[in-house]
Amino acid sequence: MSPLHPFTVHLPIGLLLGNAIMTALYLWRGDRSLETAAYHCLWLGWLLLLPAVATGTIDAARQVFDPVRPRDDALVWVNAHALSGVAVMVVYWQAWQSRRRNPTILDDARTRRGYLAQLAIGAALVVLTGWLGGQLVYSLRLGVG
Repeated sequence: MSPLHPFTVHLPIGLLLGNAIMTALYLWRGDRSLETAAYHCLWLGWLLLLPAVATGTIDAARQVFDPVRPRDDALVWVNAHALSGVAVMVVYWQAWQSRRRNPTILDDARTRRGYLAQLAIGAALVVLTGWLGGQLVYSLRLGVG
């Protein structure tokens, strides 16, 4: 059976990083439509994390614990990838709730700092998670026929 996880990760990655880009463009230009688009990228990206995490868990369990070819060598990397994926979910959930509760969060310098820190940490975690996934595929050949 082909791994499902690779089909589900691209949209949340693009949307969550798009959120960071559109937020930066909003701060630079002040165009409210950019902030609205950034918010939509945030909540839709977070929602699409759910199938990405679910399929990642299923694929990892199926491949690491395969009775024919168990992959004990990949377990530490899989756990690191999973932990960073959960951290992405938590950080972006908090950012989403901050923005949902305060739609003008970017307009107040005091509240903006914390929100931007959440988005920066989230973007860094997305990159880290993607890198760890790349290690699993390209270095350990996990999920590769």
